[in-house]
Amino acid sequence: MKQTVTEYQFIESFRHAGRETQFSVPARRALFAHLEDYEKETCFELELDPIALCCEWAEYPSALHAAKDSGFQEGIDSRDESALEWLQNRTQVIEFDGGLVIQQF
Repeated sequence: MKQTVTEYQFIESFRHAGRETQFSVPARRALFAHLEDYEKETCFELELDPIALCCEWAEYPSALHAAKDSGFQEGIDSRDESALEWLQNRTQVIEFDGGLVIQQF
């Protein structure tokens, strides 16, 4: 049995699962939009599981922070743009105003 979930229900599902601090509300909105687009593109329905999403995705304030946590070797020319490109070559990246969410690898 499937149920259509609104953005509000998606955002609230993290609170109901005790994971409201895992992602900011803007990050949850961006993740919701990304997952909806994925469903439309693939015609594959996803199951809402906030705990699994918390294990699979992580929010960061910048690409450089995310890349450093993922093994990016910072050099003289380390900029957010080069870190973002490095991440995009390795995983899914969802940008939003205030940060980004990456699929953990």
